[in-house]
Amino acid sequence: MSGLRFRLALLSAAGIIWACSTGLPPAQAHAIILESEPRHGDLVPAPKRLLLRFNSRIEKPLCLVQLVGGPRKRSVALMRQEADTAIDTLIYALPPLEPGPYQARWKVMAADGHVTEGTVLFTVTGPAPAQK
Repeated sequence: MSGLRFRLALLSAAGIIWACSTGLPPAQAHAIILESEPRHGDLVPAPKRLLLRFNSRIEKPLCLVQLVGGPRKRSVALMRQEADTAIDTLIYALPPLEPGPYQARWKVMAADGHVTEGTVLFTVTGPAPAQK
């Protein structure tokens, strides 16, 4: 290994060791989903809302969520509820859902400008239980 390559390798290693020892979090490059309600793979009575929580602040006006599924395989663009104040969470009111499989397809922009997308799959087993 040449002297220049050795010095560059040494500097890189020192930088990595320093970054790890400072406890600084790595830079967030993409919004990653941490939690959803319903959860991915859930079998649930008809949910009233969809909640998506991410690992970073998201640009809510630029986020899109579409619900696809049910016995008719219909597609519905969801409207975000204004009451969700958390910078990392989206909450959507759901229309009445018939039993069947559903996909909540999301596409979000993180505060750093990176766009990510994914799908939360869940199955509605029947109507929501009556409130007491």
